[in-house]
Amino acid sequence: MLTPSTLTDIASNLRNLAKIVEGTTIDCHHDVCIPFSEIRKDYPAQTLKSLTNWCSADARHIYQFSVENNVYEEFYGAFKEAKLNRKNGRAYCRLNPASALLYVGSSSDLVSRIKQHLGFGNKGTYAMQLCHWLPELEGMLRIQAWRFSKEIDGAVVQAIEDGMWASNRPMFGRQGAR
Repeated sequence: MLTPSTLTDIASNLRNLAKIVEGTTIDCHHDVCIPFSEIRKDYPAQTLKSLTNWCSADARHIYQFSVENNVYEEFYGAFKEAKLNRKNGRAYCRLNPASALLYVGSSSDLVSRIKQHLGFGNKGTYAMQLCHWLPELEGMLRIQAWRFSKEIDGAVVQAIEDGMWASNRPMFGRQGAR
């Protein structure tokens, strides 16, 4: 039952979570850019090698995908059409208003999740599925990732991801845990 006392308890829990978020340490950050042409060709394993080597199975990761400001409008239209038509039988993530920031997420298996977003994973997994609709443009996809200790509670990582999502409003995906 929802009572004023319950609301007070919820607010107290949120304040405690906020204090933990504020004191959280980012272990390190990694940044990689992939030419669109590589994504259209095949999975860009060589370009992602530094990120693959950087990832840790004993960590939690928050990541974001972005593009230059001059291409995101074309991305919006191409994705909208692919999602509407379920192009190549893929499960496409949610479409939000157009933005140069494409997606914000978190994962303990970052390499696998990036593969899914690039469109080289299971077709039934909700992701950007980028290689299946990427417009014939020149440009770069930027992936930024932050690594956190596996000891950090999942609720803390989720709160950080949600905060990034709320602040930046990415074009794809949704805020909150799945």
